Amino acid sequence: SPSPPPSLPPPPSSLPPTPPPSSTPTRRIRRSSNKSPIQKRKFRGSVTQVLDPGVGEILSCAGIKEMRGILHKKSSRAIFGQTRFFLTHGAYLLYYENENAAIAAVASNTTHGEPLAALDVRHMNAVEFEPPCNIRVSLSGTARGYVLQAASDVEAKEWVDNLIKRRKAILAALKEFEGGRERTEGSIDVKDRTLTAKTLATITDDELMALSSIKQHFLRDGYKEIDSALCLRYLRARKGKVDAAIEFLKQHLEWRRSTFPIEYDEIKDELAKGKFVLRGLDRDGDIIIYIRACLLGPDTYTSLENHMRQVYYLLERVKAEVLKDPMDKFCIIYDRDDVDKVKSDTDWTKAIAKALGDQYPESMKRCIVYPSNRVFRYIWNIVKVFFDPVTAKKIVMIGRKEDMYQYVEKDQLLRICGGTDDYQFHLDHVHNMEMISEEMKGLERVAPAPQTVY
Repeated sequence: SPSPPPSLPPPPSSLPPTPPPSSTPTRRIRRSSNKSPIQKRKFRGSVTQVLDPGVGEILSCAGIKEMRGILHKKSSRAIFGQTRFFLTHGAYLLYYENENAAIAAVASNTTHGEPLAALDVRHMNAVEFEPPCNIRVSLSGTARGYVLQAASDVEAKEWVDNLIKRRKAILAALKEFEGGRERTEGSIDVKDRTLTAKTLATITDDELMALSSIKQHFLRDGYKEIDSALCLRYLRARKGKVDAAIEFLKQHLEWRRSTFPIEYDEIKDELAKGKFVLRGLDRDGDIIIYIRACLLGPDTYTSLENHMRQVYYLLERVKAEVLKDPMDKFCIIYDRDDVDKVKSDTDWTKAIAKALGDQYPESMKRCIVYPSNRVFRYIWNIVKVFFDPVTAKKIVMIGRKEDMYQYVEKDQLLRICGGTDDYQFHLDHVHNMEMISEEMKGLERVAPAPQTVY
């Protein structure tokens, strides 16, 4: 028979004794970057004002009445659920320990006290009638189930209709709100902070809700109204995660406060060198920004900070006065023509990468590098670590002029890059906008003014 395994040696005397198990069970908390579907426990009345102070009037005008009744909730792993009492309030379905607690909360103040939780009606992705007398509700972002218990099938069907209409009315009001139409007294004034019809036609309901949450967050923190296009760029840069977008946008707002204003006189000498030229449109109709590599290098500026200030100055003008729509993007052509030797400027590369990634996200559609030989491709593989991964994927290497035509028509391309446009840069063109077409000059812009500080 096999011999028994050797016994383990006793623990060293230097180790502290194992503490006795705690009588209080440890509760594991699952963290989430987006708390919008369910607001737990210490609920504040201000949360119900996510849309704006006119949310009650919106529902009242749509003939949508408030509801109250029994609610059953059950997690995906629970056998038995909990019974609570609910009532609706604007964009939220609030539930309490029992009916008496709900009545007392409503009677105490206008913010409905502190319910156990608040369910965001706008996050309800399914509201279904289940006979007899029940409505099953599911929310995006949680596996927990909720069942509303009505007194009759007729009342249950009325509740289903109420919740569906409530959600549609608030989302429709959000679109109208972002479109800049006149609203009731007390609403936020966003006449010069609007999204265009082009953007509103493609924006999702989740993005609309997230935009409202982000803007209200900064208003409560003392910032003035932030334009929706700016918020939407940062929201999309963080894949729709509200909390991450807020933190990302917060650093940008502080950067704007510390960077602007930038006066023309302090950067005009750098601008006059013609390192950055705006000219023509690509096949998608987006503005082209040329970067002349032959004019770059650490020997061409006295201070990298001042060099980057001309970049910020130009990008602000592009956003406010050149782009057709605040959500449009631009195309960069990194022109390496007439470069007879490799010019390595790692600090400049880091600064450009950081500016596009942190301060102007979702702004560059594509960067075309022409001509790109084997040596440059090798250098790019080294410096691309400084770029945000999303930005790095937008870099296109082109070795032949013919390959450029799949992105830009010949008549929209400068002759130095294989096109037929003989445009010559002059400093005055930065302000009289001769670099763009007459059609684009006449377009009415809805973007905020350049160098806006919030």
